[in-house]
Amino acid sequence: MGRIGRIKTAHGELLTPTLMPVIDPADIVLKPKEMRREFGTELVITNAYLTMLHFGKNPDLKIHQILDYDGPIMTDSGGYQILRYGNIDVPPEEIVRYQELISPDIATILDIPTGINASREYAAETVKITLERAKQAVEIRSNPEVMWCGPIQGGLFTDLVEYSAREMGKLDYQFHAIGSPVELLNEYRYAEVVDLVMAAKRNLPLDRPVHLFGAGHPMMLSLAVAMGCDLFDSAAYILFARDGRYMTAEGTLHLDELDFLPCECPVCASTTVKEIKREKEDEKVKLLARHNLHVTFGEIRRIRQAIADGRLWEYVQIKCRAHPSLLEAFQRFLEYGDFIERFDPVTKRTAFFYSGSESIKRPEVLRHRQRIKRYTPPQLETLIIFPGFGEKKIDVEGAHLLKIVPPFGVVPEELEEVYPLSQHEVPKELDAEMARYTAESLEAYLKTHGGRYQQVILFNDEKRWGEMLVKACHPVAEKLEVVQISEKI
Repeated sequence: MGRIGRIKTAHGELLTPTLMPVIDPADIVLKPKEMRREFGTELVITNAYLTMLHFGKNPDLKIHQILDYDGPIMTDSGGYQILRYGNIDVPPEEIVRYQELISPDIATILDIPTGINASREYAAETVKITLERAKQAVEIRSNPEVMWCGPIQGGLFTDLVEYSAREMGKLDYQFHAIGSPVELLNEYRYAEVVDLVMAAKRNLPLDRPVHLFGAGHPMMLSLAVAMGCDLFDSAAYILFARDGRYMTAEGTLHLDELDFLPCECPVCASTTVKEIKREKEDEKVKLLARHNLHVTFGEIRRIRQAIADGRLWEYVQIKCRAHPSLLEAFQRFLEYGDFIERFDPVTKRTAFFYSGSESIKRPEVLRHRQRIKRYTPPQLETLIIFPGFGEKKIDVEGAHLLKIVPPFGVVPEELEEVYPLSQHEVPKELDAEMARYTAESLEAYLKTHGGRYQQVILFNDEKRWGEMLVKACHPVAEKLEVVQISEKI
């Protein structure tokens, strides 16, 4: 469900997916305009509540002046402060009016974050209050240059998340944000993040960009994009730097544990671990923060290219092997295969690459299985089953040829040129899961259509398949002839 989008704002266009570095208006370590020049930053995010506390309600002072930045800016409302401290001393309508006053490109209502430790009763209350505030904000709004974000709440109660998304999606908002993932992300509970995001995505309008609050570590961005998230915010680049933590695309290291800088960014290419450690604290923090942003924006660019190439799925499979919790999350994502398949392109400009057992649940494989259920074979008395790996050919006359193509399963000869049945790369050594899944497809086909044939001939590649294909042919055992083939055929 990953996508590349273009958003037009009052201060310029931007592409998604993208990262919004979090800017503390009272403590700017890296200036937004420097970020744009060095990292290609397209959008930054700051906190309207904190801005109001530090700068007051000056009607002549806009957020672009405060941050000294002429590019697109998004403002959060103070919801994170509510999650962390329990409350803030500003009414929600005042936060809306203040954002209208300082005129960011994208503003956010003051929602009530659910959090991950909430009871069901409290979670339902956060959804109710957030929706009430969202409706109120629609009536208050008056600045045509500001687009608005309606947050989704519900926490770990996915039915509440679904309800929140459906109801918020009915209101006049241009963006939506999925709330309450920060604690889950901090605890590496990525599988629960998948359930949270998918509950929201399945119920939100598809044409509205979705922001995943607090998701800014590069190791999980590709999975989040695959789920359909478009915007991410990160304070981690500076928070980690202040703690001496060094981001990589696969995880986090600590400066004290490093002997070398395993990165090609301008910071790491021009210095060493020892030199960074010798720097004064402020300069050390800046160097680490710059590195952290380089790594994160580099990951965003790789994700965009993977989408453009039609290879996001393979990229996510690679990235999710960086940590067991990410692999668990990816496996949870696969459980939503029927929904994901609806949005996956039917054809792509690149071949299908099998890259592990998770590939058997890819949209292309699921789509083929669905199509085969609707397939009607030709009226021929003989069925020839051939375990094809692309390079093997067999010519038959007066018989129906059915190829066995891992991981797709049964492929009738007349359909073998349909994408991706002849545009795929699969290891010649079958792993157990791929072999089992493929053999099950043959068994299902024969249960449905085996009765129409008078004779069934199986060319069995015993070296690869053993007796698996023979056993799968049990629905037609009384008319089955098995021929062992060799590598030379």
